[in-house]
Amino acid sequence: MSGPARLVRREASGDLPLLVCLAVLVGVLTALSAWLPPLVSGRQDAALRQRVQAAQRTAPLFTVATTLSPPAFGELPPPQSVAAALRLTGPQLIAEADPVLRRDLGYVRSEADFTLGRLMPMPPAPDPRIRTSVAQLSYVSDASAHVRIVAGAFPAAVTPTRAPTPLAVSQATARLLGLHVGEGFTMRYGDSDYYADSAFTVSGVYVPLQTGDSFWNDHAALDQPLQYPDADTGGDQVSFQGLLGADAPEHLARDGVLPYPSVSWQFKVTPGRDAVAQEQRLTDALAAYGTELQAAQCPSMSGDDTGEPACTAGYWPVQRYTWTDGLTPLLASFDQERQEADEVQSFALASVAGVLLATASVAVRLLLRRRDGHLRLQRARGASTSRLVLLRSAVATPVLLAAGVIGWALGVHYAARGSSGVPQAGWAAASAALAWALLPLLTWLAVREPGVPRRRVRRGRRFAGRREVLELTALLLAVAGVVALRLRGATPVQGVDLEMSAVPVLVGLAGVLVLLRIYPPVLALLSRQARRGRGALAFVGLARAGRDATATGLALFVLVLTVATAVFGGMVARTVTDGVAVGVAWTTGGDAVALAAGNQTPTPTPASSPVIAVGEQSRSLSLTASRDGASVTGVLTVTVDAARLAAAEPGSPLARALLSKASSAPVRRADGTVELPVLGDRTLFAAESGGDLSAASFANTDRTHQVRLRMTGALTTAELHDPALGPLTAAVPPGTPLLIGGAAAQAQLAPQTAGGTAVLLYAEHGGPPVGADTLRGAAVAALGPLAEVRLRSDALASMRADGLTSELRQVYGLSTVLTALFGLLAVALELALTARERGRTSSYLRTLGLGGRPAAALQVLQLVPFGCAAALGGVLLGMLEPRLLGPALNLRQFTGGPARPALHTDYRLTVALGLGMALLVLAAAAAEALVARVRRLGAVLRLGEV
Repeated sequence: MSGPARLVRREASGDLPLLVCLAVLVGVLTALSAWLPPLVSGRQDAALRQRVQAAQRTAPLFTVATTLSPPAFGELPPPQSVAAALRLTGPQLIAEADPVLRRDLGYVRSEADFTLGRLMPMPPAPDPRIRTSVAQLSYVSDASAHVRIVAGAFPAAVTPTRAPTPLAVSQATARLLGLHVGEGFTMRYGDSDYYADSAFTVSGVYVPLQTGDSFWNDHAALDQPLQYPDADTGGDQVSFQGLLGADAPEHLARDGVLPYPSVSWQFKVTPGRDAVAQEQRLTDALAAYGTELQAAQCPSMSGDDTGEPACTAGYWPVQRYTWTDGLTPLLASFDQERQEADEVQSFALASVAGVLLATASVAVRLLLRRRDGHLRLQRARGASTSRLVLLRSAVATPVLLAAGVIGWALGVHYAARGSSGVPQAGWAAASAALAWALLPLLTWLAVREPGVPRRRVRRGRRFAGRREVLELTALLLAVAGVVALRLRGATPVQGVDLEMSAVPVLVGLAGVLVLLRIYPPVLALLSRQARRGRGALAFVGLARAGRDATATGLALFVLVLTVATAVFGGMVARTVTDGVAVGVAWTTGGDAVALAAGNQTPTPTPASSPVIAVGEQSRSLSLTASRDGASVTGVLTVTVDAARLAAAEPGSPLARALLSKASSAPVRRADGTVELPVLGDRTLFAAESGGDLSAASFANTDRTHQVRLRMTGALTTAELHDPALGPLTAAVPPGTPLLIGGAAAQAQLAPQTAGGTAVLLYAEHGGPPVGADTLRGAAVAALGPLAEVRLRSDALASMRADGLTSELRQVYGLSTVLTALFGLLAVALELALTARERGRTSSYLRTLGLGGRPAAALQVLQLVPFGCAAALGGVLLGMLEPRLLGPALNLRQFTGGPARPALHTDYRLTVALGLGMALLVLAAAAAEALVARVRRLGAVLRLGEV
């Protein structure tokens, strides 16, 4: 073996324990770089799939639509039915998409919808108030699988040439209009100047069949008709939707009486396992889909000189295609949530890296301390600084390189497969190189040539020493980082947010520097107090702890950062847990909620029911200000039964405000206008204070008078954030004008098909809990089987199982465990590093006659201030950091609700962490004291001579 190799091996044999320690640290860093990104990305992929599935339970995310065109003059009808053309065109529309989008799209159904027609004449209805009825007739490709025929039969696939077109209606429609199987009627299309009639017959009556998909969420009008006032006739009008058979479009086209139908294709989206990785490509593919679709389905120009392309669906000519893309906004919203999750968890990951590197630094310092005499001897024999640095580096490099490779291999082996994340080789190499660089750097600092002594300057005239400059720089960087984050707010950053990662660590460093400035004077004050006592043990222990304060600064930083990270993680978990409850309350309003499209009158809850039902409706109104005639469009008007809300939820701020400011009965003015008291949001109230808003397009229940809305007060933040408003206002864009009225306003305003109805269900206040089945049954009874029912318990379980929330908890749990383990390792190494000084003090005192037990107590006493300072500093820093970050720490993405959740510290966890860390440090000190106590006096005396 050559001389240099023999020298390296001899040097390595003495450093083996600490080299193994450094190897473990490097292996953990590289393993985390390989294992953690796929794990986190896998959780995010699952979260995105959850978002897509939840959205598709309400409505399809991707729809393509067009309108059939009649054949050109002189051409024969296409040799293909409309139903066949729709069925064959659906897969073709997917085939034209980008491969990334094509992989995730699945054909669900196609539809053909005719324009509204009026029943002429109107068949006699059981309700004499019903004077007219309008209907939209539709062919839905999979409708037969979602209905159960209770009378007659589903419309046949083939209709005789001159027979009336068969039509199926829902049981609710048949009962409301008095229709029965076999009954015929005429539908008139067009206006009074140009119209055409078509004959229909009721072939069947059906009820909805729930199949577990979103069909009835998309087609609620197929079941529930809408009854509302008709100002032209003075009575009520009914709007319903009926189902046609497969050949109805051609059958009606042969009659030549109906406009050709609009057709659409609905698709489901099923993201793959690497959903997040494909997110941007999906967005790009969706943006380019329209161009690709028109190029494929509209290959030529029409011959009528209009310049419009000639598009086809199968053999049928159609107009230009349009498409509805609900996936792109969902991806954009999720991307913002994901980036927020990355920012919040970046502090935990940065803390783990900081603790590992600080522990590596302590290990290197201990290694150099053990080699201190050997290094001085080599230096005295003429070895240069560079030779000593290279020698120490040569000893450590193979060990650390092997540790990095092994750690990387283990991380890759156990990393999740198929997720969007991939092992980060760059981060692994950078972290391993940084850990390795600590050894030559600290070796150079230990063996470099001493500088020329500087001329002493009186302390009063010196501006600052090296330590003061470094401390001031760290404080300025921490303050600048906090200010920059607060000014930036909650704006997410693409990729790794270095600012969000570094600022909390800088704040932790600044906190430790401040603690190191406060720590010694406090110990000096305590030692002066102890000097006045009878015994010298407390005085010596506190004085020694104060003298070692600066030397233990790195271990103090590790422990403070460890406790702060755990406290920070506990705060995040507690805030998310409490905030989820608030967000779910905003989603469901009460213990449960039933939602339906359009303004409907709920079925009253029986008096014997264990639940209280609170009805509310929303309408979008175009209003006119009476003071200046200004038009205020898109005003969301919500009407709530305030009395029942107060009975169900006595603490509701919205109920109190409505009962105190907007509970008066409607006022009929001299001109016959009905005036309704309402509450307005602050912006609308300030703009129109003192004036009324007229709903000019609506008449009230006697169908002769207009309605004016008089704002009697402005809504406060607490009232706007009342959970009762959540089910109807959660999806409303910010800045939408808002008015809220009571039950009287609800009775005076005409219903809207574009509005919404919600029934909030509460268990009786102070009564026994109500089960999920009871709440669900009450919701269905109030708004029918097609109502969307949300239970608070189900929503809470779904939010807590959300992929991003579970990812956040896992990352902080993992970071807490890792920082605690390696923080304890750093403390153990620091104790070993400073053990000689404490042992020397004990040897002197034992030489002077101090017994073994007092000497052991002195060992513990020297570390009591260190443990207490670490625990107290970490707790205070962990509680302060979230407040310093301010708007940059936005947890609303994980909780929902109308506003950002308030930060809630988990005080039990915080106290447990602080006490636990202090006790662990004291336990280590006690172990060291026990070892020192059993030493023979000769060993103690020899230690004092070193």
